[in-house]
Order: sequence, then C-alpha cells, then structure tokens
Amino acid sequence: MTHIAGHTQPNQLDGPQMTAAMMQLALSQRKVEAIVTPLFDGPQVETYQVALALGVEPEKVERLDGALAMAAGVSACRVARSQGCLLVEVPKPKEKRKTLRARTLLAQASAPTSLHVPLGLGTTGQIVYYSLADERMCHLVVGGTTRSGKTNALHWLLTCLLKQNPLGRLGLILADPKRRELAPFALSRHLMHPILHDLTEIVKVLIWLQETMTLRASRGINQPRILTVIDEVRQLVRRERRVQGLLSSIAEMGAGVGIHLVVATQQPGAKALGEALVNFPARLLGRVASSTLSYGAAGRARSQAETLLGRGDMILIGEGGLMHRLQVPLVGEAELETVPRWERADQVPHLELPEAVSWSTPVGVDSRGGWQRKELDMERVREMIEDGATATELHRAFGINYGRALRLLEGSGGDT
Repeated sequence: MTHIAGHTQPNQLDGPQMTAAMMQLALSQRKVEAIVTPLFDGPQVETYQVALALGVEPEKVERLDGALAMAAGVSACRVARSQGCLLVEVPKPKEKRKTLRARTLLAQASAPTSLHVPLGLGTTGQIVYYSLADERMCHLVVGGTTRSGKTNALHWLLTCLLKQNPLGRLGLILADPKRRELAPFALSRHLMHPILHDLTEIVKVLIWLQETMTLRASRGINQPRILTVIDEVRQLVRRERRVQGLLSSIAEMGAGVGIHLVVATQQPGAKALGEALVNFPARLLGRVASSTLSYGAAGRARSQAETLLGRGDMILIGEGGLMHRLQVPLVGEAELETVPRWERADQVPHLELPEAVSWSTPVGVDSRGGWQRKELDMERVREMIEDGATATELHRAFGINYGRALRLLEGSGGDT
C-alpha cells in the first residue's frame, strides 16, 4: 500500500480496501477532506465509515452520494448518519449477497426484555431491536413494495413476540383481508379471536378495542398487552372511512393502556392512513418504488428507501431521530413451528363483538342504477365491496358508469 499527498493510492488493493480508497479519492477530488475505511461486511451491504476533517460538514458528503456510488462501482449507494458516524452503505453484487438466517441472528441476540424483538442485523454489525415498550416504537407502520420483505418482517416480529411472551402477558388480534399474509398464525394460542377477513368484522373489533381502551384507562389497567396487526390497511381505509378515525384514536391513547397497533401497506404515508399516521411513531420500510415516494413513506428527508435492495433490507424509523438500516432474517417453517398453537380451528376463542355496525357514510344513498336508471340491489353492492370488488367490477355488474361505481366503492353515495 502506498501513499501520495496523504491519500492512499488505490492500486494493488483488494476488495473493500480498494472501494474505500476509490471513495476517498472521489471526495478528495471534490475538496472534501476525509478518511474512508471499511466498517462491516453485511449480508447484502458493505458499510464504510467516513471520518471527516475538522470543520467539514457532513452534508457535503451526503450530496455526493452519486459520485461515491460511481467510485464504488455501483449504481446507487446510501449515505447515512449513525451514532455520530457518517456511513456509506454500498450494495454487494447479486452473486455475493447472502441470506440472513433466523438462527444466526438469534445466536447473537440478547434481548433485554420479552417485549424486545431482535428485528435484524444493522449495517454496522449491531443487532437492531424493536420494542413495544419503547414509546418511540409502540405503534408501527410496515411498508414496502412486492418482494421488499414486508410480509417476512411481520412474520418475524410475530414469531419473536409470541415465543417470548406467555399467554397471560400478550393477546393477539389479526386482520388479513387477503386471507393469506397472516395465515401461518391462524392457530396461534395467543389469538383472542379468529383471524379477521371481513371489513365489517374488522370495524367491530376496532370499536371493541376503542371501548376496551377507554375502560382500561378508567380503571388504570394496562395488562395483558394486546397487539393488533392489520394487513393491507390502505384498502380498509379506502373502503370504510371510519377505520381511519378508529386507528387514530387507538394509536393516540392505546400504548398507555397496553394496546398496540402494527399495520402494513405497500405505500405507507398519508394516503394510506390519513390523520391516523401522526399517531404511529415508528415505520419499518422496505424498498419503495421511487425517490418521490420515499419522503412520504418515511415521513422525513434522506431516508433513501428507494435504494434498498429488497428481500429484508429495511429501515427502522422512530421518533427522536431514530433511523437504522437493517437486514431482517428469513423466517422459515422451522421458526413458525415454534409458535404456540392450537390443534384445531374451533379451539380459537371469540371476542364478544357489537351485533351490528352502521357504515360511516351509507353506501349508495341514491340507489338509482346506470343506463336504465334501475334500482340497485344495495345488499349485493355491500357484499361485493366487502369481498374486495373494484370500481370496474361494480360498473360491469350493475351497468353504472365508472364514476358512480368509484363513489360507491369509496362510500360517498349519491350521483352527480
């Protein structure tokens, strides 16, 4: 290794040392005094630490992420701050990426409490924990595109919490409109009610949670903790406006009485949760489609979620500046089988839910149909909407124009 004018020459170096030298040279050419060194070789990402000369602002390096990526020989990299350090996270070539196994992560983990989940391996080599008891993370939004690792992350979170907490300490409610994402937990002994699929039943449970929250607050009760996981929450909010208000109310006060929410959607942000989003202090993001969507998904600038690699490469964001990039382990059948479970579906208990739920805005106040202005079968309309019908399907089924079908789907009622 040779040195010229205080900088390492990139010749005759190998692997990470070569990459570090090239990035340091790129910074030097742009009048940024810094030393770049390899820090951690992760499953999908190599991390480099950037030590800045006195007086050099970190923003200068953050603005040079494109130049650093070119120096590292990749299409994009992520510049991040972590515990007072400036990091450059460089994706590995696909053929060198490795799967993080759950047993590998657990062998290194030492959770301080049963509510702490070793969520994944951070890009500096440390284990990143998620905790229901931490006010920065007491409610969580999980988001990301297809193959980002969103469903796997939910499975890992549930597997750890259900294994670590006995039945009397943690109860579980699951809502799964697609009927497949949370199916591995259909016989969990922690379930307080069979998995919910129907929109009306999901609304009933949210009302029950709100009433339970109020009762607990009046009596000073916060045990056992109740964890409610809702998949495809954006779809539910679009179909029934009251869902947003119920989630907002529960998220605002629930943690203080031991009630926690974890919701999942491909596109986290205001469009998915509206006013309820401000009461969710934490987000776990997988890859998003573009830099434009990255800000809305993260709720802050420079998350660079669009540079994530998918397959469990995620960012945990919480209040107070918390932001960690991590690799979530792959959850297999062996891990899922460790969750305590019933032998038969009829053993799962049932909550006593409200008998009926009125819709926040009556679907189809004006029941006039389409081209022939025939009366609509509103019961059938409701059934199709609850089964996930699209506006196009309503348009074809009832012979109504697309705008009218969309208004029915959104529950606004009335023709224009």
